[in-house]
Amino acid sequence: MKKIVRYGIRSVKYFIYCGLFLVVVLYVLSLLGMVEWDVDALFDDGIKSVWKIIAMLAAIAFIYPYVGFQARTAMIRGSWAERRDEFVAVMQEKGYVLVRETEDGAVFRRRGLLSRLTRMLEDEIVVTQAFGGFELEGLRKDIVRLTMHLEYQLGEKEEQTAD
Repeated sequence: MKKIVRYGIRSVKYFIYCGLFLVVVLYVLSLLGMVEWDVDALFDDGIKSVWKIIAMLAAIAFIYPYVGFQARTAMIRGSWAERRDEFVAVMQEKGYVLVRETEDGAVFRRRGLLSRLTRMLEDEIVVTQAFGGFELEGLRKDIVRLTMHLEYQLGEKEEQTAD
C-alpha cells in the first residue's frame, strides 16, 4: 500500500510541476508581448484546449513515476555493517547525506536545496542489502549513475584486497 501512495504523490507532484512550468512559460511570453494573456487568443479552441492540455498533463504525470523511478542492484560483496563507511563516503562524494539507517541499509538524500527542488523533493536513494549485492531505489537517472559509480569504487577495493 505504501508504494501506491508514494506513486500517487509523485504523480500529483509531477502534474503540479508541469502545470506551473507551462503557466510560467505562457506568462513570460505574454510579458514579452509574444502572445496575449487570454485563453481564447492563446489556443484555437479556447477553454476546450485547456481541458485537453490538463488531460494530457494528467496522463503524463500518471506514467512518470513508473518510468522515472526504479530499483537496481549494485553487485558489491559484503554486508551493510561491513561496507557502511565506504558507502557513506562514496555517497557523500556524490552529493548525498545519510538521513536514516537500518540494520541492512540506509536512506540518502541530496545535499543541496536547489538540487532537491529540481528533483521535486523526490531525491531519496534507498540502499538495502539484497541477494548478490545492494539494491538502490530512487530516481532512475540517479540510480543508474550511482550504481555504476558504487560498483566501480567499491568493486575496485574488493579487487585490491583480493590480490
